[in-house]
Amino acid sequence: MPSNGHRHLGYGEISLGDYGPDYQPQGITKRMVQIAGDWERAGITIEMATDLLLVRWRKLVWNIPFNGLSVVLDARTDEMMASLEIRNLVEQLMREVVAGAERYIPNSFIDKMLYHTEKINPYNTSMKLDYDRGKPLEVEAIFGNPLRAATSAGADWPRIAMLYQQLQFLNAKKMAEIAKFT
Repeated sequence: MPSNGHRHLGYGEISLGDYGPDYQPQGITKRMVQIAGDWERAGITIEMATDLLLVRWRKLVWNIPFNGLSVVLDARTDEMMASLEIRNLVEQLMREVVAGAERYIPNSFIDKMLYHTEKINPYNTSMKLDYDRGKPLEVEAIFGNPLRAATSAGADWPRIAMLYQQLQFLNAKKMAEIAKFT
């Protein structure tokens, strides 16, 4: 288990990409092949990605709606998918991410994410687990940094901006409560 207490739950693939200056695509590098080989010998399937930034934006298509809403709504993935109103909100948030991504993501990717989410076992997201355990949330990494990048490029992310503000509030409130008892 990683030192941060997280473990991969098996919901989705693990992608490996090589970082280049300004996130320029690096293709499949020799280093990636070696690392992927080590992981695969350990029984873990790795998808090698030619464009690390694209992989990160694709991950945000799922992480922004489900991680954020799971905390704000105190809900598991299956509960969110079972509500027509929340499922619609999830899709709207996904569309904002796709519209603001720094790399092209086809709209069909949203359908794929929704389909896979319907098929997975009910679970709490990593952000919800962190919140419930009183750990700081990755608000800047998952929301703040992408929001600033997208809006500086001219994208309009009103729903994501609101979710970001709510998570900042909840995170600060939770951290203040914990600080009282330590």
